[in-house]
Amino acid sequence: MDNFIFHIPTKAYFGKGQIKNLGKAIKANGGAKVLLGYGGGSIKKNGIFAQIVDQLNAEGINYVEFKGIQPNPHIESVEQGMTLYHEEACDFILAVGGGSVIDTCKAVSIGVVYDGPVLDLLLGKEVPKQAAPLGSVLTMAGTGSEMDQAAVISVGKQHKKKALIHEKLFPRFSILDPEYTFTVPEYHSMAGCADILCHLMEQYFAPECGADVQDGMNEGLMRVVLERTPQILENPRDYNARASIMWASSMALTGFHLRLGKPTANSRLHMIGHELSSMYDMTHGVTLALLTPAWMRQTISKAPEYLPLFARFARNVMNIREANDAIAAKTGIEKLSQFYKRIGMPTNLSEAGVRENDLKIIANRAVENGQLGCLYAIGKNEVLSILQDAY
Repeated sequence: MDNFIFHIPTKAYFGKGQIKNLGKAIKANGGAKVLLGYGGGSIKKNGIFAQIVDQLNAEGINYVEFKGIQPNPHIESVEQGMTLYHEEACDFILAVGGGSVIDTCKAVSIGVVYDGPVLDLLLGKEVPKQAAPLGSVLTMAGTGSEMDQAAVISVGKQHKKKALIHEKLFPRFSILDPEYTFTVPEYHSMAGCADILCHLMEQYFAPECGADVQDGMNEGLMRVVLERTPQILENPRDYNARASIMWASSMALTGFHLRLGKPTANSRLHMIGHELSSMYDMTHGVTLALLTPAWMRQTISKAPEYLPLFARFARNVMNIREANDAIAAKTGIEKLSQFYKRIGMPTNLSEAGVRENDLKIIANRAVENGQLGCLYAIGKNEVLSILQDAY
């Protein structure tokens, strides 16, 4: 296992009624006027907005609304938030929503304290030196953005997704109340669960390096997602199921940092998924559900030396009782595909509306910044093969 440094500066307020800590948490981080970012307005219909305003008013904290943040957020939304932050003399940013809202507000937080265009930071031309203080109230589990150091923003005419990863992007705190996810539409809830599962798998499928603790914890989290997701499908207000999924979302990328001490996977599926989202405005978790089984099949074919790893996944996560590694791995992949179908994910790219003529374009764009993967090298031909398998 490789050396690593572990540090999570985000304070998590987890459970029912934790919104009561919001005002004091903002004031503890120097907030007097808040830029309150959110999406399409569902938080006003389900009562979350009113609860937040009550807490701000109780502490004498002013706020200005930064509304209408779209899924797969664009840089224009970031620039809009930055302008509003400066015009209204805000000193704190509160993101209320899921990954898209939180990512946008993270980008705003570094953009408002940078002298040049925020695009410089997103393109890696400059490194963030500081950030305006930011907190989050999570209303949809999936991306893990509520407790991680990353933001993904679309830029340019092709809506190319750019991922910025830096310690300045950690929220100061996050309010994690599972009841706030009760009213998330079924399709988006299930897509979020698919996203969590892929985060875990991307960190799990790496060359053996003796990271037994990380792998064991990862397997446990994956089993929780597989067990609890159908329970949410059956009863969207199942508190324990929602709580388990919400915490699994945070743990998948942050709390235990299951990737630490392991070779990085270079976001193999995420980079391909980002291109599908860019071209078709497809929900991110849906793209990962479409791609994951195809990537697994291709990996076993291209790098058969890793067959035991996939057999271990089948036995320890998918509960496959088969002694033969090849049969176990194949059966585990098929059972994973059945899981995705059970929770309402499209079964193939064609069903999801992807045009076959676009597959080569997607493959080329996915590897613009270099090859992907850590079990075997994934160039444009390999990406195309994965896409064709998933089609």
